[in-house]
Amino acid sequence: MRPGGSLLVLAGACALLACACSEAARPAAGPRVASDASARPAPPRVPMYPSAELERMARIAAARCKKANTPSDEACLLAEASTFLRYPPGDPDCRYVVGTALSVAECSEFEEGCLSVDPGDLVRQLDALQGAGKDCQRDPTDAEKAAVLKLAGAK
Repeated sequence: MRPGGSLLVLAGACALLACACSEAARPAAGPRVASDASARPAPPRVPMYPSAELERMARIAAARCKKANTPSDEACLLAEASTFLRYPPGDPDCRYVVGTALSVAECSEFEEGCLSVDPGDLVRQLDALQGAGKDCQRDPTDAEKAAVLKLAGAK
């Protein structure tokens, strides 16, 4: 055999081995079984408020429930937080309104940011949404409720 011939045989053997390995890695064509990971669709992603906004909601809810002498009552905390959580976070117009509502509440509860917010703005924004026929009402998700309760220190 010539000196370059053994290299050619080695390269051919490597090519055959690579081809055989790539064929073995492919799944067999046929019906898929329920145990296939790809058979289960991914759960739909539900838009959720960022943690900073959830913290603001929890803080306001906790302050309002404390004034009502029920500082860690889940029902009170959820009722107060639902005021804000009812706006869908995925809609920019509704999201803007909840931002204004949070700012108005922080001003009234903690006297924070009062120079940058006008309660009349919230009324005008809600009127504009209603005039445009936009529905910004929804039930809060379980994940949002749980996050607010945890952040507010519910028992």
